[in-house]
Amino acid sequence: RHCATESLMEAVGFTFRYNFDSEDDYNSYMDMYDSYYNRYQQMLVGGGYTIYTSIDRDIQDKLQNALDEGLSGYTEVSDEGIYKMQGSATCIDNETGNVVAIVGSRSQDGPSLGLNRAYQSYRQSGSAIKPLSVYLPYFMKGHFPEETMTDEYIPGGPLNADRSYAGEMTLADAIKYSKNTIAWKVYQEVTPQVGISYLMKMGFKKVWYDKDYNAAALGGFTYGVTSEEMAGAFATIANDGVYRKATCIRKIYGPEGKLIRDESERGGRVYSSMTCREMTEVLQTVVNGGGTGGAAAVDGWEIAGKTGSTNSDKDLWFCGYSPYYTTAVWMGYDYPEQIHGGNATTIIFREFMTQIHEGLVHKSFPIVQRNNHSSNKNSGNSGNPGNA
Repeated sequence: RHCATESLMEAVGFTFRYNFDSEDDYNSYMDMYDSYYNRYQQMLVGGGYTIYTSIDRDIQDKLQNALDEGLSGYTEVSDEGIYKMQGSATCIDNETGNVVAIVGSRSQDGPSLGLNRAYQSYRQSGSAIKPLSVYLPYFMKGHFPEETMTDEYIPGGPLNADRSYAGEMTLADAIKYSKNTIAWKVYQEVTPQVGISYLMKMGFKKVWYDKDYNAAALGGFTYGVTSEEMAGAFATIANDGVYRKATCIRKIYGPEGKLIRDESERGGRVYSSMTCREMTEVLQTVVNGGGTGGAAAVDGWEIAGKTGSTNSDKDLWFCGYSPYYTTAVWMGYDYPEQIHGGNATTIIFREFMTQIHEGLVHKSFPIVQRNNHSSNKNSGNSGNPGNA
């Protein structure tokens, strides 16, 4: 219903915004948004529309079951009887960019908050954001994964998760081992304004608050991100840099059978295809090359992805993709507190992706053509979307 309502809004010319100059500017926009949203949600319910969605019931059930099983060890409930440990996940078909499954809570009998955390709960992304707003923008400026930088103590800067420093290393290894110090340095060169602008071009709704803060390099946001947003952004990498808004709506027809909205006609370039293929190659080492995401590996399939965790492990993530599907998984408490027991999102991802790839014809990621580095790096994009 949410996706269909926004699709109708867009059909009549409503312009969605993700960048704002001030809190007053944002509040003014939200007043207009709410007015349109309420009007078209009412029209949707009683207007005689025919809506075709991309939700696949079988994939939806598999995602729900994987989330439930992955978090089954957390049994504590709130005073209202709701599981305290929660999770969300979104799966996108890379061919269409459409959401085929979206899970906003654990299954349980009895009470429900009526909350779909996959698009309604904004959480800290931790290091899962680094490929999107730190390293890909840096590569768009003409840099490469093979370049080196020094992992070292930075006065007033961040610590690495293991509190150690490895010295000189490639950017590819900095991503693979999720080195906070190097991400911090790179983001200072990119600048927060440019890094955040890439996220805003991919529909992140609340990151505009963080246009001036280097903490966003490590996923420290004022409000945060959703698994729907993260899935849409990682699917952009899988789609050679072309972003398509994450939606489960394919087409909407009016009461007279007239086509009102065709969502297959959406998309806009954010990154060059070359930088995305380079990033995919690096993110495969995160999973299958001894990086932080080894537990997410799917037997027989190429998987690229990135883990994410915050200070005291209050939010845990895995966002990844195969040549077929992109899936983003989050786990945490509604009222953030430290998570004990490890990052189950990698296990949820692996179990789910293993199931939905059964019977599919094997497919590989596109090969990086390194001899074309210089000529293709900024193909289709200026490399600086700050004014786009």
